Amino acid sequence: MADEFDAIVVGAGLAGSTAALRLARGGANVLLLERGPEPGVKNLSGGVLWGQDLAALLPEWWKEMPLERHIVRKRFGFLSADRALSTVFEEPAWDRPPYVAHSVLRARTDAWLARKAEEAGATLVTGVPVERLAWEDARVRGVVQSGETMSAPVTLLCDGANSRVSLATPIRPEARLSADATELGIKEVYSLPAAEIEERFQLAPGQGHAEEWVYGGGPPGVMAGGFLYTNQDTLSLGLIVQIGSLFGTGAHSHDLLERFKLHPAIAPRLEGATLVEYGAKLISSGWASRPATFHGPGWMVCGDAAGFVFSNGLVIQGMNYAIRSGLLAAETALECRTGGRYDARALSAYDRRLESMGVLADFREFEGLDRVKWNPRFYSVYPRLATQLFHQRLVADGGPKPNLLALLARLRRSEGLPIRAILSDGLDAAQEL
Repeated sequence: MADEFDAIVVGAGLAGSTAALRLARGGANVLLLERGPEPGVKNLSGGVLWGQDLAALLPEWWKEMPLERHIVRKRFGFLSADRALSTVFEEPAWDRPPYVAHSVLRARTDAWLARKAEEAGATLVTGVPVERLAWEDARVRGVVQSGETMSAPVTLLCDGANSRVSLATPIRPEARLSADATELGIKEVYSLPAAEIEERFQLAPGQGHAEEWVYGGGPPGVMAGGFLYTNQDTLSLGLIVQIGSLFGTGAHSHDLLERFKLHPAIAPRLEGATLVEYGAKLISSGWASRPATFHGPGWMVCGDAAGFVFSNGLVIQGMNYAIRSGLLAAETALECRTGGRYDARALSAYDRRLESMGVLADFREFEGLDRVKWNPRFYSVYPRLATQLFHQRLVADGGPKPNLLALLARLRRSEGLPIRAILSDGLDAAQEL
């Protein structure tokens, strides 16, 4: 294998393989490096892929890609210890090609997209844990692995939230990931016949259901969101936990997942299903986990490594941003190849593309969302308050219905929640959401 390339892409996930595919189609000699034995084998983050970003490269990608089900229904809400309060959104257009979203299993989708890049001419090398970036003063000239330097004028970092090669460098000056800006995703996959899934979730063949929850049933102080997605003949279920909220609580992530699975709103979904896969991975906490900058002399950062993950506890989107940012980074690299310059000024075109395609605008719009998203009261007091309020209003016990305002005041006092806190949280939520 030659050690001189036009571009090196670190990570064969959705961002990296998209970038490699576009680079190869543009005539670049591109090296795609993956530390796993095969693309996708270490990626447990399969969920829902929203949007049509791949259509820029593969117009009918949704006919070729190994997808699970097209989503026709989205449920989201709050779980207290033993109650659920949710809302459901359905739209007829979601049930028509090319579809708005699909459930996916990343072991399949990532392998397929990496093969597409390989077929286009990219050199895919697996089982390669990159040791470090090859720096020449402040410029990146490639990567170092097992003492060997593989060189390129531009390197794309698409290696996920735990991008170790960028730590303690100008890309990420900090020496370690921040516990408050990093999340832990825990996921289990359960086998269940397709016909049983369709009956249980009231779906037609090929249709899919997705749900996400603010989970208030964990130990005090622990902040987590739950999810459940239907695949063709499996269910994907799990939690996303803010790592910093686990510190000092004595709580363990696997115990938290067991509580979630036993919740009355979740347990019936798993009845008769067989556990076939379990895993966990670090997840970028969106804008708060972004690097110091998205580009520099000889490098660009894409996907999870750039913090391009949107999650507010009710909505999780990241794969679409990974694909889009990988494509935009590749377009920038090809432009620089034509111009013969890979300095910071030339690569700043990547930021302009991120701006024009709405990526940076989306994340700036929700920059203050972490103040709402990681407010401990949303994972404890408010789920209890909301579910108790509905319980009291809906249950007929033979007496008069309680006055709504009086009931709310009584429940608020029972939770020890000052009015000032409710007003402040409500204002924050209104501003950000």
